[in-house]
Amino acid sequence: MVQRFPITLTQLVYFAECARTLNMTAASAELHVAQSAVSTAITQLERSLGASLFIRQHSKGLILTSAGETLLRDSHHLFATLTDTIDSIRSDQRDVHGSITVACFKTLAPFVLPRLLSSLRETHPGLDVIVLEGDHSECLAALRDGSAELAVTYDLPSGDGIENTMVAEFRPHVILARSHPLASRERIALAELADEPFVLLDLPSSSDYFVRILTDAGITPNLRYRSTSYETVRSMVAMGLGFSILNQRPRTAQTYAGAEIAAVEISDDAAGLTMEVSSLAQVRRSSRARAVEQAIGALFSPA
Repeated sequence: MVQRFPITLTQLVYFAECARTLNMTAASAELHVAQSAVSTAITQLERSLGASLFIRQHSKGLILTSAGETLLRDSHHLFATLTDTIDSIRSDQRDVHGSITVACFKTLAPFVLPRLLSSLRETHPGLDVIVLEGDHSECLAALRDGSAELAVTYDLPSGDGIENTMVAEFRPHVILARSHPLASRERIALAELADEPFVLLDLPSSSDYFVRILTDAGITPNLRYRSTSYETVRSMVAMGLGFSILNQRPRTAQTYAGAEIAAVEISDDAAGLTMEVSSLAQVRRSSRARAVEQAIGALFSPA
């Protein structure tokens, strides 16, 4: 007996785009179809399911209902499974084709993305990688709303429903102006900097991590400056405005301001940050996602 379904794949695609944008006009533009077609598809989908998927706010867009959230989660799973099936029956199963969107923590991006994209261009030339950069919360939001299939982040709080694969760990270090009296040291105790001004890399979640390193060492940070830009923090430190704590190390000591910084190991038992590849736990990773994850792992595997 042929199994018939009361909903169509096109309706689910239209629904998922509306759920991502929370706006039918924006969704129709992204889908390159008339808004009336999107509206009709959503109405028919709701009628078939017997449930409202959105709360419609006049001139304010859409809000997902609990039924809509359930359908969105399962639609992501269905799309991933279907895409993986299509990939698996291609004539050349060793190659990976198509497009994948990867969200990347903005301070990791300069260290990971150029090398990753270069590697994938060689190993999977048929794979088109679209990149989104943001802070930790923005990367997770991109996973949850379907904007990205994978996220490259640190092991900061992610909540339920996220599956993480550890890739590498990065210990924190102090950066000082090259002219600082302690800049020539190989290691330094944080207590030696207790009275000095602190320049904070001020991104959601990660800022708490940097402050906690100091408070765990019994230091009340003398927070003088803060910035959401990795390079602005380095330049402030290079100009003698204070010290900072970072995890990633550029291959150059020179900053945008022209002055140089010195990176010094921390002798305290300071917690490192683990870099992870993340995806929705209930969505099976596609062949494209697995190829990207494998490439990232290869970048950081021991030689």
